Amino acid sequence: MEKATQLSVALENVPGQLSRLCRVMAQAQVNIRGISVSDSADISTIRLIASDPSAAKTALREAGLSFVSQEVLVVELEDRPGALEEVAARLGDAGLNVLYIYGTGDVVGGKARLVIRVDDVNRARQTLR
Repeated sequence: MEKATQLSVALENVPGQLSRLCRVMAQAQVNIRGISVSDSADISTIRLIASDPSAAKTALREAGLSFVSQEVLVVELEDRPGALEEVAARLGDAGLNVLYIYGTGDVVGGKARLVIRVDDVNRARQTLR
């Protein structure tokens, strides 16, 4: 388990915006390792884990895209039924609130990697050790 920097980018909810964001990252030589898209009527929020958060932030600023940076946990789980329930139970038992979860694109050796946003990243990290 590791802490990571997540970038949440607000984009107008119209065709081509995801492509624009991906192009900005590609031109900055930044790989998107995890991504989640949620939408509302007018705005989409793209949450991403970048290979180089500093370069990603610079590229987003230069492209005029607004974003928020947050700490999240990246947790590696065995690919088996009940693995996520065990993590969720430990966090819940510790009084930690899970705000959202999404997967990454890099499953290695039969293990899934999930990005977990909680209300207290440091305490969650201690709880899951």
